[in-house]
Parts: sequence; C-alpha cells; structure tokens
Amino acid sequence: MTPERQRHLEAGFNRLKSMLSDMMENVRSSIQKAIDALDRLDGDLARTVIENDEVIDDLQRKMDTEICNYIGRFQPLAEDLRYVLTMMKLATDLERIGDLAVNIAEVAVGYENQTLVKPLIHIKKMTAVVEKMLEEVIDAYYDKDTEAAKGVWTEDSKVDEYYLYIKREVRDKLISMSDSGAIGQLLDLLLVSRFLERAGDHATNIAEEIYYIKKGESLKEEMRR
Repeated sequence: MTPERQRHLEAGFNRLKSMLSDMMENVRSSIQKAIDALDRLDGDLARTVIENDEVIDDLQRKMDTEICNYIGRFQPLAEDLRYVLTMMKLATDLERIGDLAVNIAEVAVGYENQTLVKPLIHIKKMTAVVEKMLEEVIDAYYDKDTEAAKGVWTEDSKVDEYYLYIKREVRDKLISMSDSGAIGQLLDLLLVSRFLERAGDHATNIAEEIYYIKKGESLKEEMRR
C-alpha cells in the first residue's frame, strides 16, 4: 500500500470513528436524560429524548452509508474487513439502545407531574453500570483490547443482578398493594429495568464481536470455561 493510500485509508477511518463517537455521546446523553426525566417525572425533558432519537437514527444511517463507501473504496481484507463491519454492528446496537432510552422516556411522559411509588435507587445503579459498559466497550473496540471486552462481558452480570433484584422487589410490593394506579406504575418501572437489561445485552454483543475479531473464538464459550 502506498503512503498516500494509507493516509486516505486512515483519514476515512478517523471520520467513521468521529461519527461513532458522536453517536455514542448522543446515546449516552439520551439514557441519562431518560432516567433523570423518569426520576423527576419531567415530561418536557422526556420529550427532548424522544425528539433526539431522530438524530441518533440519522447518524446510524449515515454511518451505514459511509462504511459501505469505505469498504468499496479501500477493499479491506480479513481482520481489517471484520473490524470495519463490526463498526456497522456497533452503530446498530447503539441505535437500538437509543430506542430503549426513548421507551424509558415514554414511561416518564405517561406519569408526568405525578409521584413515583418508589425511589429509583437500583434503577439508577443499573443505569450507571450500563453507561460504564458502553464507555468501556467503545474503548475496547478502538484499542482492539480483548481483556477490556471480557471486562464488559463480566459487568453485564451486575446489570442482570439489579434486574432480578428489582423484579423481586416489585413482586413483593404487588402482594400488598391494591391501588391500580400504583400497580401500573410499578409494572412500568419493572419494564424500565428490563429496557436497561437489554441495553446491557447490546454492549455485551459488541464485546463478543471485538473478541472474535482478535481471537477468532467465542467470548461466551471462553468465559464459561
């Protein structure tokens, strides 16, 4: 490869990384705002999350186009090709996490100006783990770091534990509750925890792709040994 072609290749990939970083920041902001809106039952803040989803969708569409153009122009092979294709999958996972943030925001809108039946203590802790996983998995992708990918995969167990805790907590409260409005809100909070659990799964999917690129092996199988 000539030095000029190498420069063009690196410039094109840096442009893709910049778009991915923009998408990541938008998704992370959407999750934070959606949980904050739910915590305060702030309909206006929740609606900004819903409106911003189009920005995330547009970034994902643009990334798909740019990645296809990049592959067509530079024709990367083997590991390089898998690495670029993984960026497309990563963008798809981020877009789906953005959709989950919208789902949470819609719950907040539904209870606008009301009062929460319970504080979001464990939902907030769950959100913090998901945000950490997203940040670490992006870094793992950029650095092709399989150990960091394994760390993200391990972190997902914390998300699952919080989800199971919230599930048990909701079940126990429902036993002694007769207010239909409160029951409906509790079930929606359980749904929110499910949305966060799915967001963690998307981060785990990305970690598995990173591991496979470098090792040619299943991360899931490796962690179960």
